[in-house]
Amino acid sequence: MMFTRKNSHQRWSEQEDELLRTMSEAGKSITLMTVKLNRSIASIKARAADIGVGIPGTEIGRRRRPRRSA
Repeated sequence: MMFTRKNSHQRWSEQEDELLRTMSEAGKSITLMTVKLNRSIASIKARAADIGVGIPGTEIGRRRRPRRSA
């Protein structure tokens, strides 16, 4: 038996986006986000990058510094 997530292949709702923002601002782990949002880690990382939300403990949402030329 294969486990599939409830929200697999479904669009993100405004409520899910807001919950992602709130949990991120509160410093919650990505593992907790997967449980609360019922989404995969990859899905959460992709959505966070799309809406510009930082994920604690990852580089998601952080701006890269421009490379300095030598």
